[in-house]
Amino acid sequence: MKRLKLAVSGITPYMGRLAEYMQNNGPEYLEVLECVKQAELAPFLEMQKPDILLCESKKLAEGLSGEEDHILPILISDTKNSPEKEIQTIFRYQDGASILRQVFLSYGQRTQKKLDVYSQSEDFEMAAVYAPGGHELQLAFSLSYASVCGESKKTLYLNLSEFSGMLPLTRQEEGESLGDLIYGIRQSKDKFLFYLESVLRHTTRYDYILAPNNPQDLYAFTEKDLACLLELLKSETDYDAVVWNLGSFNQLAEEIWMQCGKVFCVVKESSFGTYQKKELESFLNKEANAHLKNKLHYVNPQAGAGMFAQGEGIFKQLQEGEFVNQVKRLAFREGL
Repeated sequence: MKRLKLAVSGITPYMGRLAEYMQNNGPEYLEVLECVKQAELAPFLEMQKPDILLCESKKLAEGLSGEEDHILPILISDTKNSPEKEIQTIFRYQDGASILRQVFLSYGQRTQKKLDVYSQSEDFEMAAVYAPGGHELQLAFSLSYASVCGESKKTLYLNLSEFSGMLPLTRQEEGESLGDLIYGIRQSKDKFLFYLESVLRHTTRYDYILAPNNPQDLYAFTEKDLACLLELLKSETDYDAVVWNLGSFNQLAEEIWMQCGKVFCVVKESSFGTYQKKELESFLNKEANAHLKNKLHYVNPQAGAGMFAQGEGIFKQLQEGEFVNQVKRLAFREGL
């Protein structure tokens, strides 16, 4: 994704703190620029050509509305229900993550581009598990990692992998799935919690949603669906963590990868596993993909003799068994 320039203009210390927060917590494609002096703003805008201008001046926002097609002015307002209809406004007195999400949503509505509405914060984090070329332990690792997260955080597990084996593993019958949730949200976001409850399955450590019954539905999900789902999860639920199981590297998976704090890549220490790893690294070493490479952590889980106890359900042991302990060691080695 190309760089997105966000200019922040204002003379108050608040705007300076807001600019610093967005720079430190926004996605890696976001470039935050700050202009404190009002007299220097015109040449600043001409030189930098930002995509978005966040400002405290109503007069400035009105002057840019409809005049500069390449700049979206957004007014930081002291009034929660602003009467301004011609100007995009955001209420000042809320946390920085909420402001950043609203900035992106406003830009997305104007440009028809769906942006990363998620920003890193202490109360919400995401991780993903991916295996180039596939790996028989990808599902086991991702489920166990969700269990590890669930020890200290309320965790939701989302499966975007076709024919992952999760249905027979959990001994569940086919039923409501992630596809039904996405379809429901498209119809009415106001009924999100109703749709969510209808598709949720529960364990003692985490909640999970099954992949669509028809794997073709996975490729019908869009970045718009993702943005809406994450926004609703953050605003309407008390989940602290989301763990994704990614079965492919399509455009949606790339967007998820970009928004995650870390991505675990499950690989084999074999000739063919090495080939897959090298091909993935060749792709990530390209300048345009550097932001993805920084999140990647390779893991090589084992499921040899003694890893799973005889006579006990595998799904249960992926919640609190020896394999979970192995995943914990792999995932959190060296402070990961």
